[in-house]
Amino acid sequence: MIDSKNIARIATFALLYEVSLSPKPGLVNLLNPGSHDDMDYIDFIKSSIALHDYFKIAFELGEVSDGEDFIELRKFGIIYEDKMLEATGEVNTHKGIIFSLGLMVYATAIELRGENFSFEKVIKRVAYLNKGITSELDTSKAITHGEKNYKKYGVKGIREEAEDGFSKALLGLRFLREKNREIKFDYALTGTLFYFMSFIEDSNIIKRGGLEGLEFLKRSADYVLHNELYKTSEGMIKINEINNEFIRRNLSPGGCADFLILTLYFYLLGENYDKL
Repeated sequence: MIDSKNIARIATFALLYEVSLSPKPGLVNLLNPGSHDDMDYIDFIKSSIALHDYFKIAFELGEVSDGEDFIELRKFGIIYEDKMLEATGEVNTHKGIIFSLGLMVYATAIELRGENFSFEKVIKRVAYLNKGITSELDTSKAITHGEKNYKKYGVKGIREEAEDGFSKALLGLRFLREKNREIKFDYALTGTLFYFMSFIEDSNIIKRGGLEGLEFLKRSADYVLHNELYKTSEGMIKINEINNEFIRRNLSPGGCADFLILTLYFYLLGENYDKL
C-alpha cells in the first residue's frame, strides 16, 4: 500500500541520499561544504528532517485534490519554508525542492487515484498544474534571482522546468537504472548528476558564474561522462579535483542536484513498489 507515511519516508530519503553523495562538484556533501560558506552537511540533515511532514501533507492534499491547482500546497510550502529556515538557522537549503518535490508528491497522490499509474502521468500532471507559470517572469521588476537571470540571459530557470513537469527527471531515472546495472549505486548516482550537468541550464551556476560558468559546467560534465570517471575509484579522485576547481570558481550546480533528488524520488518509489 502506498500512503502518505511511506511517501514522506521515500521523499526524505531522496534528500538524504543526495546530500550524502560524495564527492560532488561545488555542492555540499559528506566530506566538505563545496562552494558554500553559509551551510554544511548537518544543515541539510536538519532541513531534510524538518521537511518530512511536509511531504506527508503534500501527499494527503493530493489525495483529496481536484487536480486543477495546488493552492493549498502553496500555503503549506510557505509554512515549511519557515520551518526549514528555523531548523537551519536561516540557511536556505531546500527552497527549490519544497516546490519541485512537493509538487511531485502531490501529483503522485492525484494520479494514484486513477487507473494505470505511471511516472509519465505524474510528470504530465505537474506540467498541467504549472501551465503558464513562465508568464510570472516580469523583466521590468526583476526582483528574484530567476527574474534577474531571465532579464540578463533570457533563461527561464525553474519556472520553465515546472511548466515542463520537471520531465528531465525521467531522463535521469533511465540513466540511473542503466548505470546501476553496471556499477554500484553511489557511483551510478554520481554519473547521473554529471549527466544532468551536461544539459541543464542551471540557474544557480548562472547566478554565480554567468554564461561562462554554465559553459564550464557543461565542459566538465562532458569530460566526466566521456571518460566514464564515475565508474572507478581512480575516476572519483579526478572528480574530486574537479570539485576543487568548482570551489575555486565559486560554482555550485544546485539545480542539477534538485533534479537528482527528483530522480531519486522516482527510483526509490519504483524500488519499493513493484507495480510502479
